[in-house]
Amino acid sequence: MRTKSSKKNISATQEDYLRTIYLLQKKNLPISVTNIAEKLGLSKSTVSERLKELARDKLIKQELYGRVTPTPKGLVVGKKVTHKHRVIEVFLSKKLNIPSDEVHIEADILEHALSDKVARKLDEFLGHPTRDPHGSNIPSFD
Repeated sequence: MRTKSSKKNISATQEDYLRTIYLLQKKNLPISVTNIAEKLGLSKSTVSERLKELARDKLIKQELYGRVTPTPKGLVVGKKVTHKHRVIEVFLSKKLNIPSDEVHIEADILEHALSDKVARKLDEFLGHPTRDPHGSNIPSFD
């Protein structure tokens, strides 16, 4: 049985959006409907609807027809999902010998199923890697 965690009712889709927002912010790119839609391969209208949900849940702030800013809670979720994703990529690549061009798709699936506890254990098991197989920094978990 799954216990309630800090992830309370945040869907996999919301995690994907928050991870995208986190990554755009880290690259100092504008966090806009257009950029999010491009990164996720979705229509702007779909992204606009999902952003309304994130704003309702206080995970982002959005100016009317403008920039999106993650709230502190939204930023934590985006950072944690990014950490999980990249640690999973390291595991798949280094321990299971899955080619680095294939690990991203698998990590996209697994990142949502990994609890915070297991993510910390996996990070420890791997020796706290600082880079994923693609050379991207792995953000700290906390």
